[in-house]
This record gives sequence, C-alpha cells and structure tokens, in this order.
Amino acid sequence: MSNILAIIWDSNNQRLDVAPRQNTQLTKLTTAIAISLFTDASVNTDELPDGEKNRGYWGDMYLPSGQSLGSKLWLLNRSKITTETINKARDYITEATQWMIDGSDLLAIEITVERQALDRLAYQLNCQLNNGTWQQIIMEQTYAV
Repeated sequence: MSNILAIIWDSNNQRLDVAPRQNTQLTKLTTAIAISLFTDASVNTDELPDGEKNRGYWGDMYLPSGQSLGSKLWLLNRSKITTETINKARDYITEATQWMIDGSDLLAIEITVERQALDRLAYQLNCQLNNGTWQQIIMEQTYAV
C-alpha cells in the first residue's frame, strides 16, 4: 500500500502537522477531521471573547457566504474546563464536522467530549462509514487556563 502525506493533530505540541501515512480510508478520515477541528473558523463579532481578534482561514473568502472552514474550538482557549466548556466543545465539533454528513461522506458521527486533566479535553468521534461500519477517532487538546 502506498503512503500519502496526511495532516495529523499533534496533541503533544498542540498543532497540525504533516506526516507520511498509509493511503487508507482511516488516514483520509483522520485528516479531514483534524482539518475540520483544528483550523480556526471565523465567528460573528458577538461571539468573540473580550480583547480577542477574529480568526479564520483565509480560504473562507472562496466559500459561499456565511460558511467557514474549521471549528470554533479556539474560542475555548484559556477557558476553565467546566460542564459548559465541554458542552460548547461538543457543539463546536458537531458544527465543524457536519459537512461530512451533509456531503454523504459519512452516515453519522457520535461525539463524546471528556475532561482528561485540569487543562485537557479528549474528543472521541465515532464515525459511521457509508458501508455501515463504525470508525473511532480520538484527539486531545490542551486549554491554558
């Protein structure tokens, strides 16, 4: 099986990285999810925390009005990890990955978010592939309080 350059989430260094991986459906799914979760989506100005500047992917200008690639997880930086933070993270992940269901790339995604430490959340995405099987993807992110 051939290798491709995949975009992966490096949870130790808290960044997206590029690494060779086998050219499999799992590699492609993991890459799509990493891009969807860890690319900063633009937000409405009323969603911005005080003193924070809006972020967003420059390529959004080529998307239809109101659409943005990525997620709003960046809004949770420096947040205390509370039940509200966990719920927001789940909502942001749901919103960021909905395109895979809308585009018929997946049948369903079940999302679990849990606290791993004082400053770390773990995301588990159970993805139902078009053949009906389920694939589990787990990613972690640290939030500096």
